[in-house]
Amino acid sequence: MGDEKRGLREEARELFKLFFEKSKDVQKATAQTIKEITDKTLKEVQPSKEKVKEITEGILEGIQDTRKEVGGRLEGVIKTLQELTERATSTVREVITGVVEGVEEVSEKEKREECLKYIKERRSVTFFDPDREVPDEVLKDILNIAALAPSGYNLQPWEVIVVKSRDKKKKLREICYNQEKVEEASANIVIIANTNAAEEHVDRVLDSWVELGYIKEEERDSLRETILAGWKSPERRKRKAIRDSALFAMSVMIVARYFGLETHPMEGFDEAKLKRFLGIGRGKLVPLIVAIGYRHPEKELLPRAYRFKFEEFGKIV
Repeated sequence: MGDEKRGLREEARELFKLFFEKSKDVQKATAQTIKEITDKTLKEVQPSKEKVKEITEGILEGIQDTRKEVGGRLEGVIKTLQELTERATSTVREVITGVVEGVEEVSEKEKREECLKYIKERRSVTFFDPDREVPDEVLKDILNIAALAPSGYNLQPWEVIVVKSRDKKKKLREICYNQEKVEEASANIVIIANTNAAEEHVDRVLDSWVELGYIKEEERDSLRETILAGWKSPERRKRKAIRDSALFAMSVMIVARYFGLETHPMEGFDEAKLKRFLGIGRGKLVPLIVAIGYRHPEKELLPRAYRFKFEEFGKIV
């Protein structure tokens, strides 16, 4: 009996790891594991409470084996599985439904908590580890994810130049009024607001909207005119480009925390010199630069400075 029990647990464990490797999703892997075993291994046999416990115990072992890949988010999932295992009845459908629904509920809650964690962890760090370099691929991943930020009519009026080489960081430091963090950071992301984005991007945006079914082909021309009309005045162009580029920059800083990196947004620089240095053309503005890198291991981050509460900056009407 001991070998049979261990065999069922081992099978559940290995199946979970196999499914998790494919989906990287605890909920899906759990549901697939239970279904696979009940459909194929147990076939027509109605599992007893003991067999159900063996299955969920095996899944728990699989979760423990893979926990490093998804970190702390597993704690709630493990607790849910353990509780449901203890409450298992002889009706396997109850257990399967309970496990899947319970894992789904906890997974969603932990995803929300993880998102809030990165937002709350973001700080404007002034000291970076000059000896640790952020790989180019990581920087590209961060920027690609941050580019999911919203923008008016999806025009995405931002561009970036990542200043990473030692020589260029040294020159950039001079342009940024000798701020030490510019040179210590692994890279500096120059956020560029493109005031010509409407004319340059509108056709690609509308083509995708027609293709995806957001609008009909016959609506395209009139919508194009509406979009361009909103960018006619120089003041509107500037406001829209800077606003959306700032949303993108904020996304960069939050996503950077997911990758274990620190950031610092900077507005202290000579924009005219910066544009000449990097060859940034007319119609483009630089609202800020984001220094990015690893925090210096020997320096302590002070507690977060005072933040205004809702009652001090807002009201509900």
